[in-house]
Amino acid sequence: MVCSKAFVVSPATIANFGPGFDSFGLCLTAPVDEISIARQPAGRVDVRAVGKHKVPLEPEKNTASFAAMRLAELCGSDSIGFSMKIKKGMKPGSGLGSSAASSAGGALAMAALLGVRNKETILEAAAMGEELASGSRHFDNVAAAIYGGFTVVSDLKTRTVIHIKPPRFQIIVAVPDISVETKKAREILPEKVAVRDAVCNVGWASGMLHAMMSRNPRKIGSYLEDKLALPYRKELIPGYSSVHEAALRAGAYGVSIGGSGPAVFAISQGNAQKIRKAMVNAFKESAGLKSVSFITVPGPGARVQRLA
Repeated sequence: MVCSKAFVVSPATIANFGPGFDSFGLCLTAPVDEISIARQPAGRVDVRAVGKHKVPLEPEKNTASFAAMRLAELCGSDSIGFSMKIKKGMKPGSGLGSSAASSAGGALAMAALLGVRNKETILEAAAMGEELASGSRHFDNVAAAIYGGFTVVSDLKTRTVIHIKPPRFQIIVAVPDISVETKKAREILPEKVAVRDAVCNVGWASGMLHAMMSRNPRKIGSYLEDKLALPYRKELIPGYSSVHEAALRAGAYGVSIGGSGPAVFAISQGNAQKIRKAMVNAFKESAGLKSVSFITVPGPGARVQRLA
């Protein structure tokens, strides 16, 4: 159905999710971006933002409107005009897929206007929005945002996405009061890694898939290890080691970095408030950093809430 207005919510995500660099993603229930879109005369595109988090208002620089325009082009409707309103639910540069939430939401919003339901097309347009933000067309965050649950980008060439419904567990997130640019976090990674480190990640990633499919949260936590990105990116987050240790002492099953950081997350079943407080205190005591923290669970992905 082609419509004139649509309202979409698009969630935060955790990319890499331990050993799955540029492949694994986990969708969260909250926070979310709220995006509304409405048709207007051909060729005219307007963007406005509400809320405390600022975003670019130029259509070609805003990931949501950019992804919407790319979706329209992919569908042969590149002259469509639209207005878009965005309410960011997460701080850009937090490591929670902020740009992916906007990209996925913008692509889905335009798909709703045009009556497009093909998720592969929506995924491709959303990845173009990610490319605008980070300089590379990676799919881990946007796949999780669009499909929901736990996702694996198993073949980048064919855009093959494996979707697994995860068990229910708590995700405790602490975001310290610093920013980490995705481009910088990618630039510090080595171009080559030792074979032994690659072997470690293959084993951990295989274990993670088995743990997800067998719906075992404790095992999922035990595989939140990584040799490819974490050893380098943790240096961008003051106090990471202390926060990691504090969360485990408080009962977390596992701890890692959300995407490129600075968000640090832990998973558990129970003890969530205790873990959250331990992580916040550890950031404060070890690095003098204030942090925003919250507790969430795996989520269903971006969705269209209303059409008109």
